[in-house]
Amino acid sequence: MKPFNKMVMGIGLSPSLIANVKEAARLCEHLANEIIFVHVGDGKTASREEIESQIQSIGAVQVPHQFLWLEGDISDSILKVCEDQKADLLMVGALPREGLLRYYMGSVARQLVRKSNCSIMLLTQPMRFPKAYRHIVVSGVKHPKTRDTIHKTLEVAESLGSKLLHIVEEIPPDKKTSRAADDKEQARCNRWRHIIEEREQHRIKLALKEEDPHNLEIENQVIFGKPGYSIGHFTQSSGAELLVLNSPDTKLGFMDRVFTHDLEYILSELPSDLLIVHSSDPKPMNA
Repeated sequence: MKPFNKMVMGIGLSPSLIANVKEAARLCEHLANEIIFVHVGDGKTASREEIESQIQSIGAVQVPHQFLWLEGDISDSILKVCEDQKADLLMVGALPREGLLRYYMGSVARQLVRKSNCSIMLLTQPMRFPKAYRHIVVSGVKHPKTRDTIHKTLEVAESLGSKLLHIVEEIPPDKKTSRAADDKEQARCNRWRHIIEEREQHRIKLALKEEDPHNLEIENQVIFGKPGYSIGHFTQSSGAELLVLNSPDTKLGFMDRVFTHDLEYILSELPSDLLIVHSSDPKPMNA
């Protein structure tokens, strides 16, 4: 059984069109039962014909698929297709790093993340010859959504044939774990870190108790640092191809960009492809 049922892919007339379609079609073979390609444009026949010509040059897409050609606001139109088609995964290309103007004005990918009511996957560097997802990083933050996110990540990892999964728990630094004026204080900080690490690793093990990871190697990692920035840096430095996070608890607005929090750090400089898992009925993790 595949992790998702129906997938929507937003496409546009760009140099990465063929790579996006190839990557989406390949991923859909592993992750979903059907894919809907959506292009939102100005209605010009020439643009549509050029996109159709490029897609036809790729060859047959080996999964059930259809193409929709729409006019209007790009993000709103794509989200309406997701709602009407009851899609449970939205895929879209995204810039790995955004400039200041684009950051504050908002890219299409960022708008979709803010408003989406289904899981969303951002592709940072789609390739004509798609890469493997051998190493995945997922957030193990203590939150009611995390159990569902880890479960979905395990399904994705199995479907993609991944070899290694890192479950990363970020712990914001505080007085007990980060401030040391002398050797005695440093020893105390180290003890607190060790206690927290053992507690968090035990919590993750309980969450995995009912899971069957098959041939997947799973490692737990506790990081003391700024949420969002720390897991992003770990993902990039470890060479992971996919980062998986919980969906935000509320719809993100402009003030979230001014007062940056964990997800906004990730979106401003994507360390890898990103999957944000939407949980409709989150269940608490074991304490």
